[in-house]
Amino acid sequence: MAADMGMTNKQFQGFIRLALGWLEKALQKSPDNEDLKKLKDIFQSMLEDD
Repeated sequence: MAADMGMTNKQFQGFIRLALGWLEKALQKSPDNEDLKKLKDIFQSMLEDD
């Protein structure tokens, strides 16, 4: 998947980690937001599949 986007695996993982960090901050402000929780789960699974 990362190669299809023109990114190296390391760059792709870095992007996912960055997004997860921002999702975590958003969840601290809105801990009951189910959409943010689902999005975080999706991003986390993308990182774990690698």
